Amino acid sequence: MRRAALYGVLALTLCSCDSGSYGVVTHRGRDGRADQWVTTISRDEYRIGIDTNGDGRPDLIKTFKSDSIVEIESDRNFNGQVDLVQQYSRGVMLREIRDDNYDGRPETVKTFRPNGTLAIVERDPAERGSIDIIEYYDEAGHLTRRETRRK
Repeated sequence: MRRAALYGVLALTLCSCDSGSYGVVTHRGRDGRADQWVTTISRDEYRIGIDTNGDGRPDLIKTFKSDSIVEIESDRNFNGQVDLVQQYSRGVMLREIRDDNYDGRPETVKTFRPNGTLAIVERDPAERGSIDIIEYYDEAGHLTRRETRRK
């Protein structure tokens, strides 16, 4: 019942809005500019792009499959490039890929257990494109082992 209601509301919203370059406009801010778009990927998969800073471009993109979140992509410094990717399964984050200096190359990859606890952190502090440090965590979140790889 809840899913049918959601589809009904979404269908009405989509029919009442126009199409933009990022998908069908589903919301406009107080200034009248589009700030949310929905794009259909497949029969059971869609993407919602959200403009959080008012520049007219999505900087937060959420991908859903069978009404469950599977990925969130963020452009945290609003330069047009994704610098944070979070991947989910059944609503639990499984992986996080971070580019914290915004150069287009990830420095950190975190892997989580199916229950959501941190399991592994892989780091490339030298930004050579290969993992230099691997940290392993127990279920309580404590670091249990750290490996350093040097080339």
